Order: sequence, then structure tokens, then C-alpha cells
Amino acid sequence: DLQKAQNERTAIICMSYVQYSNGFRINLEELGNIKNDHTLVINASQAAGAFEIDVKRMKIDALCSTGHKWMLAGYGSGFLYLSRKLLDDTRARAIGWLSVEEPFADRNREFQLRTDAASRAELGCPHFAGIFALGASVDYMMKIGTKRIEERVLQLNRYLTDRLSDEGWRVLSPLRTESSRSAETLVAADNPKLVVEHLARRNVLVTEKPQGIRISTHFFNNEEDIERLIVALNETRTE
Repeated sequence: DLQKAQNERTAIICMSYVQYSNGFRINLEELGNIKNDHTLVINASQAAGAFEIDVKRMKIDALCSTGHKWMLAGYGSGFLYLSRKLLDDTRARAIGWLSVEEPFADRNREFQLRTDAASRAELGCPHFAGIFALGASVDYMMKIGTKRIEERVLQLNRYLTDRLSDEGWRVLSPLRTESSRSAETLVAADNPKLVVEHLARRNVLVTEKPQGIRISTHFFNNEEDIERLIVALNETRTE
């Protein structure tokens, strides 16, 4: 129990919003309410783009995410959020030439760090292609609506887990409550490598895990995709 584990030595609580291994999604609002005065750091790489995130309501102090997963922006992009309090209370461990006030003054004996988070964290030349791709992805998702995306993602995951259970496949993802459901599902398989290879031949891409396979569905998928997956999965039982 996370609340019981906190003591006078606790400084930071660092968690993933969604666990990459089995798709378990933590309740960030509950976590924010029990963090007390500790700094809450969240890795949202397996959630940003699929689930709504409100850093103020969830009392998140720092959040990071890659852009190449559920944000659909390709490799080399990502983003970082730092609360104003965390910015004021901390000092950068590494800086670049654009991290300081008057960067073109080329002062090597002294410098004054900029107070805005984005420039303080830039250690070199920006990756413009990744930034433009991430920006286009954000614009596209905002037009669809983050709430609509989350609802569709959860709807597809419910359909997926129901169909897997109907066909006798054992779902390993912890789904004791709906709040722990995400867009990723871990399914038991005796020989994950062979299952992944067979599905790939059917143009169905999943991820190999030690216990089985991880299946992920985003808002652009549909029920027909899931039925095609089920058919291909059942074929592995006869191989």
C-alpha cells in the first residue's frame, strides 16, 4: 500500500500512469490526494494521447511522456511538465547555451538561468522535425477531443477483453476495477514468440512479453480489427 509506505524519509513518489508490462492504470486522482507534501512524478508515456490528464486536478508535480507511442508523433519527440513550485524549488543539473539569460552575450564566467521551464531544459539545438510532428498530432487529437478518445479507447478494450474471455484466452491484466483498465492487455501464451510471428504474418502486430503477448488498441482501431486478431490467435492453437 503506497500510503503506508510513505514515511519521514520519503521525498519523491515516482510512478507510471499505465504499466507497460500489463496495462495496469493507476488512479492518479487518488494518488494525488494521498501524496501529502511529497513530490509526485509521473511517467505518462503509455497514457498520454489515450487518456485525459489534468496535472492540477491530479496534483502532479512533474510529468514526462514520449511522443512516439500513443501521441502518434514518431520517434525523437516528447514533452515535460514541471510545476511552478518545483521550478522555483529546484536547480537544473545540466544546462545548454539557450538555458541562460542573454545567451548571445557568451559570458563564460557567470550566467543567470532563465525562469521558464522550456528553455531551461533545452540542452542543444531543437529537434524541429519531431517538434512539428508532435504539434500536428496534438492539433489532430484536440480536434477529435481527448474525452472522446478516452471513451473510445476504453470501449475497444472492453470489447477486446470480453472477446478474449469468450474464446478461452486468459487475460493477465489486472481488471478488478474499471479504473485500472487501459488500452493495453496482457494475454497468456505458452510460446509468445511463435504467437507474435504468426500474428505478424496475418498483419496483426502485438508485443512479445515473458508471460504472453501484449495487445494495444487505439482510437483508430475498430471491432473488425479485434475480430481479425481473435481469428489469428485461434489459429495458433492448431499449429
